[in-house]
Amino acid sequence: MLSKTFSYLLLFIFLINILRAQDSRVNLENEREVNIQKINEAEKILKETENSKTVSIGRLKVINRQINNRQNLIRSLKSDINSQDREIKSLSNIISSLNNDVKLLTNEYADMIYNSYKSKSSLTQISYIFSSENYNQMFRRMNYLFQYSSFRKSQIDEIKEVKNKLKLEEENLKRVRINKDNLLRSELSENNKLQSLKGRQKKIISDLGRRQDKVRKEIKNRKEALKKIDILIREIIRKESQVSRSDEENIDLERVSSEFESLIGKHNWPVSSGFISNRFGEHPHPVIKSVKVKNDGVDIQTNKSSKVFSIFEGKISTIAFIPGMNNVVIINHGNYFTLYARLKNLKIEKDQVIPKGHIIGDLVTNSDGVTELQFQVWKNNVKLNPEKWIIKK
Repeated sequence: MLSKTFSYLLLFIFLINILRAQDSRVNLENEREVNIQKINEAEKILKETENSKTVSIGRLKVINRQINNRQNLIRSLKSDINSQDREIKSLSNIISSLNNDVKLLTNEYADMIYNSYKSKSSLTQISYIFSSENYNQMFRRMNYLFQYSSFRKSQIDEIKEVKNKLKLEEENLKRVRINKDNLLRSELSENNKLQSLKGRQKKIISDLGRRQDKVRKEIKNRKEALKKIDILIREIIRKESQVSRSDEENIDLERVSSEFESLIGKHNWPVSSGFISNRFGEHPHPVIKSVKVKNDGVDIQTNKSSKVFSIFEGKISTIAFIPGMNNVVIINHGNYFTLYARLKNLKIEKDQVIPKGHIIGDLVTNSDGVTELQFQVWKNNVKLNPEKWIIKK
């Protein structure tokens, strides 16, 4: 009886481990789905850049993004494989424990049958009952034989139950091993794709490295365009600060400012898909490492002709055209301002009050096949990191 109790305790521990492994695997599967979605999204953007024969920084950015996505996916696959290994080990332990239980129960039942047979050979059940000295003894013997018969039946049922559990766990083990084999094949496939991407990355960097004059010119033009944007938005903020908010008839900028601030980290992206291709602040150039590039916002690379949306309600402060950035739109949200550049087909007008999610316009695709939004967030005259204000992807 003690050994059976210990066996059930082991089963309980193994089952807890399996449940933990299954919870971990569900989280890993969800993470893997997100990574696959990012890979598919970036793959569409990459194909658009490859339609152009010109090797560009934009194409390199997508390749870099895909490498990062593949590495994250491979890490997730490795973690899932480790989780499957732990589950296989736990299931194997359960099966071993159940086999021991079946053996123990079968031996106990065999002993019971043997003892019953010996008892029957010496004295039949009927003579055993009627040889009682009194009625009380007779009823006790009858009750004993009835309980003995019930115990034998329950022993048979218990053996069947354990055997059914054993069969179920063996099927679970088979399923987990198949899942692990599939994961190993996926990992191998993703590693092959990763190596292919790294080869393409190396070639693009080499091609761009041979054309440093063109790359340096692009860096210079971008720097000049961002400087003009900086002058523009600072002038707009200066003018807007001199206007009394009580003069605004169609929008309560005090309320808008407060609500905008309360949603830090929760604002929707200004485009429906894509990835951050150039982060806020100063960073080494992806090809010419000795050169530092500065970004007053973030660049979001996305699909051709993507629409751009206002991340929050506000008033259109200005619409301007800046070479290298195309149409630039600045929206006033009270103490906060958002800026959207590289636009075409504008759907708004100056001083128009627009709601959250309103279509501002479409994005321009340049001659290299790159579609990229320049997006900035300011508080009064202080530039902020837009990544801290939009939902993390």
